Amino acid sequence: MKYFTWIVRTITNLTKWISFFMLIILVPLVTFFSISRSFGVPILGDIELVQFSMVVLIMGSLAYTEATNSHISIGLLVDKFPAKVQIVLDFIAQLCTIVFAFIVCWAFTTKINLTQMSDMLNISFVPFKIFLVICFIGWALEALLKFIGIVANYRTAEKSE
Repeated sequence: MKYFTWIVRTITNLTKWISFFMLIILVPLVTFFSISRSFGVPILGDIELVQFSMVVLIMGSLAYTEATNSHISIGLLVDKFPAKVQIVLDFIAQLCTIVFAFIVCWAFTTKINLTQMSDMLNISFVPFKIFLVICFIGWALEALLKFIGIVANYRTAEKSE
């Protein structure tokens, strides 16, 4: 289990740092693009660059957000349920996350088009799609770690009764 956790955390940290690095690049880029557009000298392909950068930024932060439990959740209703019901709802939510992430990975790997390029700058989509698959695998594995933790908590809760 330690080795599995180490692999998951390595994927998460790798995608996290790529995402953070992209954010550091994206801020001055968008500032420069905005200023140049204000002066009437727009940069050719700026929108495509920002779109690709946003894909890297958002996808790279999925696993990290799962690991830090920072996804948006509505606790108003769930917190009023008994502990066992909350555990079951968490179980279902993590299972749905795992299934969704692996479906996205499967769809992107089976339908990848190696010749697809962006319109303006002719940037290949392949590296971004591969990165997207890695990020969704990381997200699914982080959700799987939580899933294992939920099952362990459920067993602990059953034994304590």
